[in-house]
Amino acid sequence: MAARGCVSAALLAPRPPRRSGRSRARRARAASSAERGDPVAPSGDARPRVLVLGGSGFVGSAITERALARGYAVTSVSRRGAPPDASEGALRAVDWRVGDAADPAVARDILAEPGFVGCVHAVGMLLASDLNALASGSGSKPAKGATYDVVTRVTAFNAADAAAALLPPRGAAREGAVVGPPPFVFVSAAEARWDFRAPVDWLEDYLVAKRAVEAKLGECNARGALRASWLRPSLVYTTDKPAALPAVAAFTLANAIGIPFVDKPVTVDVLAAAAVRALEDGATSGALDYREMERLAKES
Repeated sequence: MAARGCVSAALLAPRPPRRSGRSRARRARAASSAERGDPVAPSGDARPRVLVLGGSGFVGSAITERALARGYAVTSVSRRGAPPDASEGALRAVDWRVGDAADPAVARDILAEPGFVGCVHAVGMLLASDLNALASGSGSKPAKGATYDVVTRVTAFNAADAAAALLPPRGAAREGAVVGPPPFVFVSAAEARWDFRAPVDWLEDYLVAKRAVEAKLGECNARGALRASWLRPSLVYTTDKPAALPAVAAFTLANAIGIPFVDKPVTVDVLAAAAVRALEDGATSGALDYREMERLAKES
């Protein structure tokens, strides 16, 4: 299932922070972005800006780091703001905001600031209880009374509406550039493609919320309001945690021998690279399974 899968919490443990030595390459990419005529961030920062909702989580922080490495200025908003390792490595450069994305004003107010060119929704909740702290790579606990509908559907609808209303068309800042809808990326779930009811109620509720967002984004694509993509990972893992590897191996084997409805796992780095590539390539949209994520990651 999206960003995690029906597996033990060992798969989801956060990665150690990585230190980046790519500042020169990032400056070069930022200059290239300015030359393309992309909107720029305020206060003299020439980098185009990306909003990552849920950027303090396991998947969200990887996407945030990847976007930074690609030359973007990143603003992250989540209920807890900065993660514990925000003072280390690349994450020091993130503009961390505290906010509840279930409030439509949160995404709207941020995206109304100058310089934003795209939005990523990586807000997620595997279990609607304090047990989520064991299943979540970031160790987060849902707010009291949180539901899959609010955490997934409501927050994503708010972000998509704000992005469609406020983000500039791609290429609009440069005369003669090919103009297209602004990009939006949503982290969904491989199991969202199931055409049958999930075996347990909580998983069905989880997938109903994911499918609702996919349908919403499909409508946005159809009317040209957004160029939206939704990533559909099954298990997401990192090799930094060897305890995850038996489950990953089992899923990989099941996929290889053709067991129905079992997708090959992807590393969190592949997912993050695919998410950022989907934002910036000007063409990608719709549902992206592990094959498409691997292809996009290789292109980035």
